[in-house]
Amino acid sequence: MHYSINAAAAAALFASIVPASAQTVVWGGPYGGLNLGADWATTPGSISVAPNPATPGSTFGLTHHSDTTVTGGGQIGYNYQFNNFVFGVEGDIRGGGPSNTTSIGAPGVPGVGPGSSFTASSSVNGSVRGRLGYAIDPFLLYVTGGIAVADANVKATLAPTGFSPGSIRSDSAVVFGPTIGGGLEYALNNNISLAAEYRYTDYGRQNVNLGSTMVAPGVSAPLSGRVGVHDNVALLKINYRFDAPPPPPPPMPAATPAPPPTAPKVFIVFFDWDKDTITREGMQVVQQAADAYKSGAPVQIQVTGYTDRSGAPSYNQRLSERRANNVAKALARLGVPQNQMSVSGRGENDNRVPTADGVREPQNRRVEIVTP
Repeated sequence: MHYSINAAAAAALFASIVPASAQTVVWGGPYGGLNLGADWATTPGSISVAPNPATPGSTFGLTHHSDTTVTGGGQIGYNYQFNNFVFGVEGDIRGGGPSNTTSIGAPGVPGVGPGSSFTASSSVNGSVRGRLGYAIDPFLLYVTGGIAVADANVKATLAPTGFSPGSIRSDSAVVFGPTIGGGLEYALNNNISLAAEYRYTDYGRQNVNLGSTMVAPGVSAPLSGRVGVHDNVALLKINYRFDAPPPPPPPMPAATPAPPPTAPKVFIVFFDWDKDTITREGMQVVQQAADAYKSGAPVQIQVTGYTDRSGAPSYNQRLSERRANNVAKALARLGVPQNQMSVSGRGENDNRVPTADGVREPQNRRVEIVTP
């Protein structure tokens, strides 16, 4: 029979309220996956013809409307979990992006004849971001932010003029900028999850060089520009967590009726994290164990200490021994002879609730008193 009136009772009460499936998600560890969604973006910029003795030059803006495309790619990341808080880092890369064309319909730009066009586009982008979330299993609500990088391209199709046969030229630049957003992730099980995410990225603007253009017979001038990307993206993502531990067994059920007097009795004293001091609730359990011993024939009882897996094994071994010795001393003060007790520590071995290394589990921080 198990006597525990502190952490174990609280865990049993919680288990009776929250469905078991909602207690099993472990968000920590490495993961990877795929994404697919919609990208709507603008490619602001301008084109300039440099001034020279034949012309004062000219600058005009590129078309600044939103272009929506399909985008997709993959992501990898690593999460750390502390209670309900989840934080980590994620990197992704995606293909697909905007393409906007600006047409010149009438004369007025030196060296750029009517019918010329300029197409600004972006086709690949990626990011490295931090993530901060709060788990309400099986959901994880998170925000994300970091640095993104993309390509920005300009293609110039110059129509013929009276002194130029026309030409096609292009240039590309790498643009960087901040990205920020958020999402909601749903765990199908302890390894696979689905997520919906939105992000906004301002990649800024970079220079492009489009060579030179004939602005008058025998006279050429540099043709250059600046191009950027303002990007919105909505993604559906699927992730696989590679080393998620198996879900823990359900909490111990409530105390069952007392077994026959001949059956062994087990009394469990729980401890606070990294402590060997017996709590007030723990002393009540020690008193019960002492009373049970004194009510029957004197026999040897076993006092064994344990820890959770949140510390080094050697430290945990010493901590379990201190806990066991403190319980044995308390029993002795209540009338149980020292020579009737076998006292030992098992460290982080024989977990009551199996966990991954480093996990603080209240039900594993205990001393078990066994009376035959």
